[in-house]
This record gives sequence, structure tokens and C-alpha cells, in this order.
Amino acid sequence: MYAIYAAVGMILIPLFRDFSMRTYLIASFLVFSSALASLAFLPSAISLYVYAFLIGLNLVLFWLPLNYLFFLKSSKETNAVDSSLYMVAPGVIAMVLPLFGAAVADSFGYTWLFGLAALLYLFPILFVYKKIPTEKITTVPFREGVRHFKGLKTISMFEGALQHFNGIVLAVYTLLFLKTSLQIGYFFSYLGLLGFVIGMLLSRYSDKKQKRKVFIFVLFSLMSLSIFMMPFSKDSVAWFIIVGIFSVIYTISSPLRLAVSLDVRVADMSFWKVREFFLNIGRVATLLLTVLLFVFKQYSLVFALFGSIALAYPFLVSYKLKEMK
Repeated sequence: MYAIYAAVGMILIPLFRDFSMRTYLIASFLVFSSALASLAFLPSAISLYVYAFLIGLNLVLFWLPLNYLFFLKSSKETNAVDSSLYMVAPGVIAMVLPLFGAAVADSFGYTWLFGLAALLYLFPILFVYKKIPTEKITTVPFREGVRHFKGLKTISMFEGALQHFNGIVLAVYTLLFLKTSLQIGYFFSYLGLLGFVIGMLLSRYSDKKQKRKVFIFVLFSLMSLSIFMMPFSKDSVAWFIIVGIFSVIYTISSPLRLAVSLDVRVADMSFWKVREFFLNIGRVATLLLTVLLFVFKQYSLVFALFGSIALAYPFLVSYKLKEMK
């Protein structure tokens, strides 16, 4: 599903040049609601593909306008903290809602869970209508935007390659250890709790010292080590511990990864559009390869793949940033 969603986004992004902030955001919440409603009311053989396509569409309608508006007034001195704040709301929600959702699914079934989620997605529309201006932005032609993104294309592909390891790849692999909705809910809430405050503190320190590369080298070395250790977890307790260690490191590093790109380019809509395109190339490539490896139960190779990407990332960032100077 997530390989399809990333592919849909990758195909659609170059086709959009004009962005109407309020209109797109209102439409995006209707699309989110429709995606959840499809899971609630359509047969799973159809709904999973409908859901994947619709959330892929929202890479354009929701995430690009949101990124642009959120970082409109960021600067090099605040990029890491702003990136942390960008992840605060999902981080807080991720502590509570997975367990709540699991309880709803366990008590009433998934139709109620997805139906309730579809309904909740309609409420933010009123906020968007009142608070978001009717601003329309026209971006440069896509090829020109790609030229302006020089030096960040490979970095963004590597970043995209890692993005869904935490929420998708680990979640699917965890099904080998956990069997019930409540167990999965506890697992996701556990992941949401870890690394939250630490990430904010480290990001603030990173903004003051402006030593992104130092933090990134340390964090990604530890991250790759934790990923390489994962196949050796043979029971749920060991798995929870090693995934917890990885999750803390991943959460801490997330704002710094985004800040690297924000530090060296003007974050206009063309920047966000091209960045999202290259993130999706990384997502599609690694997720399709992961699907293939999962089919043949080559789990050790999955962890070797993502561990190697994490290990290579800081060296790539260092090389590309030197190249841009």
C-alpha cells in the first residue's frame, strides 16, 4: 500500500504548478475522510488500493501546502527546533491514539474505527476555512525546480528511503511477535512516547551550535547499529527493547534531517515540491525491495538494506554539503 501511495505522489507532483492553499487543504481533509471511509465500507480487496491512491493524492493536496505554510518564516537559527515542533503534534497524538484505536477495534470492530476516523477528518475543515488565507502560489516549471535543488536530490532520496522503515517496515515485521489489536496499540503508543522530549532538546542545542553534521554522524552510526542488531531479536521482549532504542534515535534525528535541507535552500513551494518528489523515489525503491524480500522471508537482508542506508547517510550529507560550498 505505501509503495503504491509513494508512486502515486511521485507521478502527480510534477503535474501541479498552481497551489491554492485554502482550497487544497479543504479538499485534502475530504480526501483523508474518503480514504478512511473506503476502509470502513468497501471490501478490503478494493479499499486498500483506493486508500493508497487517495493518500498518495494528498501528498500534493495536504503535505505540500502544510510544509510550505509551516516553514514560511523559518530561518537557519530555528530550522531544527521548527522541524521538531512540526513533529510535536504527531508525536503527542502517537502516544495516545494507537491504544485508543486498538481499544475501539477490539470492542466494536474495524468498521467503527475507520468510520469514526473518517468523521473526525471533517472537523478541521472549519478551522482551515477560517484561518488559512486564500493564497494562490505558482511554482517554477518542474525541471527548473529540479535544477535549483542541486546537491539535495540524493540526500532526499536516502531520507525518503528511511522514512517508512519505522512506521511501516517495523510495524509489519512486528506482526511476527504480536497477534492482537491491543498488543499492536500498545506497541505504537510505546513508539510514540520514546524520544519525544529528547528530540526537542537536542534540536534546540543543534540550532544554537549549528553543528548538524556532528549530531548526524553520531546519531546515524547508532541508528545503523540498532538496525543491524534487529534480526537477532528472537522474542517480543528483546524486540521491544531494540526497537525502543532505534525509535529514540530515529525520533531525535528526524528534525535534524529536515533541517539539513532547510539550511541550504529557500523553502518556497518549488523546494517542497521537488523535495517530496525525490523523497518518494527513495520510498518507492526501498518499499518495493522490502516487499520482495518479505515475500521470500529474507528478513535479515531487509535490516541489512536499511542499516546500510543509515550508515551511508551522514557521509553522503557531508560530501554533498561540501560540494555545494
